[in-house]
Amino acid sequence: MAEPVRVAAVVPWERLVDFAARAYEAAGVPPHQAQDAAEGIVDADGHGTTTHGLKNLRNYITALKEGRANPTPNIQQVGGKGNSAVFDADGSLGHVAAYHGVRKAIELAKEWGTGTVVVRNSNHYGHSGFWASVPVRHNMIGFAFTNAGPTMALYGGKEAIVGNNPPSWAIPTRVVDPAKKLPAAEYEPVFIDMALSVVAGNRLDIYRRRGEPIPEGWAFDKDGMPTTDPHDVRNGGTLAPMQGYKGAGLAVVLGMMTSFLGGSMFDDQKRDPVTKAMTSKTTGHLFQAHDVGQFTDLEAFCRQARESRDEIRVSPPKAGVERVYAPGDIENEKVKRHNAEGVPLEQFTLDDLAWIAEFVGVEYTIV
Repeated sequence: MAEPVRVAAVVPWERLVDFAARAYEAAGVPPHQAQDAAEGIVDADGHGTTTHGLKNLRNYITALKEGRANPTPNIQQVGGKGNSAVFDADGSLGHVAAYHGVRKAIELAKEWGTGTVVVRNSNHYGHSGFWASVPVRHNMIGFAFTNAGPTMALYGGKEAIVGNNPPSWAIPTRVVDPAKKLPAAEYEPVFIDMALSVVAGNRLDIYRRRGEPIPEGWAFDKDGMPTTDPHDVRNGGTLAPMQGYKGAGLAVVLGMMTSFLGGSMFDDQKRDPVTKAMTSKTTGHLFQAHDVGQFTDLEAFCRQARESRDEIRVSPPKAGVERVYAPGDIENEKVKRHNAEGVPLEQFTLDDLAWIAEFVGVEYTIV
């Protein structure tokens, strides 16, 4: 479940997209790619996935200014054939590379029914849920995941070997006109965006910024013992894998797919062997789009998806539970509210956005 926000301000969605796009442009990103990156990062906060939203914009901007991300990449297809493609992102911002990849997957799905795209030499791309949901705008099922630097030990181990390689699936529930881009709240897909650790690693960063301990069970220290110190993962500790052996195993399999299909590094190779610092421009992503109408009747599929979702919602909850949620219900309810009322931000995020405005020389229009 998404991290509750301790609200310092509520800001209109489009104002946040405009600010992020202007900041990216001021950091050297071409306007159309700056808009792509801004749309992707704000969508995370809009869905309540604050771990992957604007709290990370300062790091993305400094990565551009310091050369850890390429503001003007030459993204090229370097492999694949038929309904598959492999792209080299040339050190791009992750959001820019991801939008390039998912658009190609959609294009391939229109021709072949299914399109698969692997991207290499990229950077952190935000929350997987956005990339899985882009094909829904084209009446397609979306699937997306990425590899990451090592933050999890394998079950029973204490050394970080595998990344928290988060997958996401999104299933359309209504037929839409792909030529008309709707507000995010209008699509209402059935979807899941999941960390493979007990919580996303960025949630520990939120607690660190708040100056608060994390709940026990989220992470281990360098000796493999449970910890409540959010700094411990940065100091040789590890995230706790979801479902133990199976959660860590799924992270390994997905990491192998993004790394080896695209010809990039596996998770534990992404750290400098001497300094242990993360090596930039080494991230790989995988995107799939499945054109529902080429498999079955689109209207019937969407109706069945809605009916199944409704059956889940009305199933009786157990004692002490208010209701049963279908996949995506929590995020879809938040995005409706945030589209209409504005996106809630914490004070540390507002402080970062003010810092960015001064750093790159753009007007601070958030509050």
